[in-house]
Amino acid sequence: MIRGKKSLALLLCLVLLSGCAPSDSARPDTGEAETEAGDGEGKVLDDYDVKSMDLKQEEKEEIRQQVSSVMEECADIHAAAAGENNSGDVLEEDTVHHMAETAASEGRAVTCGSYDFNMLNYEETDRALREAAAGKEAETSFFVITSEGYFRYFYLQFADKKLTVSYASAVFDGDGGSRIREMEKFSAYDWEYTEKGWLIWEKALSRNQEMDMHTFVRILPLDETCRELGNAYILSVSYFCNNLFLTDWDENSMENIEFNDLFDFLYEMKYGIKMDEEKYRNGIPKEEFENVVRTYFDISADRMEAYARYDPENGVYPWEAIGPWNRVQQFQPFPEVVKCTENGDGTWTLYVEAVFVEGGTDCSFRHEVTMKEADGRWIYLGNKIDRDGSYSIPGYKARREF
Repeated sequence: MIRGKKSLALLLCLVLLSGCAPSDSARPDTGEAETEAGDGEGKVLDDYDVKSMDLKQEEKEEIRQQVSSVMEECADIHAAAAGENNSGDVLEEDTVHHMAETAASEGRAVTCGSYDFNMLNYEETDRALREAAAGKEAETSFFVITSEGYFRYFYLQFADKKLTVSYASAVFDGDGGSRIREMEKFSAYDWEYTEKGWLIWEKALSRNQEMDMHTFVRILPLDETCRELGNAYILSVSYFCNNLFLTDWDENSMENIEFNDLFDFLYEMKYGIKMDEEKYRNGIPKEEFENVVRTYFDISADRMEAYARYDPENGVYPWEAIGPWNRVQQFQPFPEVVKCTENGDGTWTLYVEAVFVEGGTDCSFRHEVTMKEADGRWIYLGNKIDRDGSYSIPGYKARREF
């Protein structure tokens, strides 16, 4: 059986001649400056400014009605989860998915903000986006529910391949009612609907990645097996502070893997909780380290000792917690399994593409992960990166090298 897991949520000015590079087919002509509507002063805006628009009273009322209706349907689920929640304001992904399913029961298009869930009732939105990409006038709407408890409503209008977004964000208040936190309308700087089914728009031209203006929403669903395997074994590890998917390796070259940095992520996968960093600041006891790692890798104890630099004098494997001083400072893409195939020898190949929000692309690089199921668990067998067809691969440096 494939084991599910709470996902990690996690994070292009240049277009390269690569299959991963973003399209600019829907980018409007920005040769002329625009004037801000509704301020009466004729302020000249450049591409870095948000092109705000006035919301008419009837538009505001329609947005409030849409948001209120959805939140009323989800109020009991949220209240029950909030009463059981011991981790602050963050909701479990299962709760978010339950609310999404409830909100979608009336035919609304709804998805989760953590990129770990297929949009429900996506068909009408997909149709509208395809018409818009072809230059036709179209409109559509959908909801995004986040683990922070936000209900986000988007109403999109397309004309001449240009996009206007009406948006509202709301939360539950302490009395069980809902409260609009933000409401706005703007003309997007650019947008595209990718072949894979990602709707991407840029609210205004991003000055840099620290001031990123992109919004990403996956419209088309992923295959359920790809989604389940990806959530459990690829997204859970991702690319942050470990190199499992950032180096080429197979069962004959496992020395390329930095197991000491990978341990944090495997521990959380195995036990469903984060490790107690203070408990292990002097290293990971041999039996515990090997038990966690060998849950997901077919590797002997002797090889493990060699690759992970076992300290026999103290009986531990070296380990250091992640800090600002021992990691590459960079924005992170997140992995998405877009195809998975069962090979004839009992193994599976997962085809992964990294979605890079701050880079504005649904594929910054590709890699293939080989796995097999054994005794009710999945084993990693290898990783291979498509370096020639990649736009940007995250940097990595082992914590021990800092």
